[in-house]
Amino acid sequence: MRVRKGVAVLVLVGLADGAPAAAAKDLPVPRISVLRIEPRGPDVIIKRFHLEGALNPELARKIEAGLETTIRYDIRLYRQFRWWFDSFQEARIYQVTVTFDPVTREYVVDETMDAKPLRHSTTRDFDEVARTLADGENLVVFRVAEGKPHHNLYVSMRATFDSRYLFAFIPVDTRTGWKKSRKFDMPPATP
Repeated sequence: MRVRKGVAVLVLVGLADGAPAAAAKDLPVPRISVLRIEPRGPDVIIKRFHLEGALNPELARKIEAGLETTIRYDIRLYRQFRWWFDSFQEARIYQVTVTFDPVTREYVVDETMDAKPLRHSTTRDFDEVARTLADGENLVVFRVAEGKPHHNLYVSMRATFDSRYLFAFIPVDTRTGWKKSRKFDMPPATP
């Protein structure tokens, strides 16, 4: 009798777990498709990035329902070595959080860098919200101090967000792979 119950539970768990996976097969795999870096003075600036495949219908419904939705971008700076392991230099966390206010019919967008407020805005346009969640421009992420490596640097970035639910109430995170920028050198310091 115990064996049958165990098998029945495993079959139910397998069926429940397979339903979201089957539905997710039709959706594009989220990935960071563009990551352009510009060194300017001592600062490393993300000139542009784009996350594609993140705003699926389920995530859009979550935003429309008024649930707080956050996309977290992990950003790391490395120094590349030709014949050895790359050297980790620094890390930042950039987050974009959207909440829909049903009373005012506006979306509240908060952007933070390492949990410190960066920008706060409101809009009624969902397309603008989608662009803010998935695109970024002119984002200062690192300051390379004197005495730190200035050559053969690159930035690596990935995104993490709640994309679906297991058993209708357990959030499941989706994480993109790491996107690596082109190698760059910091400009020489001006006196």
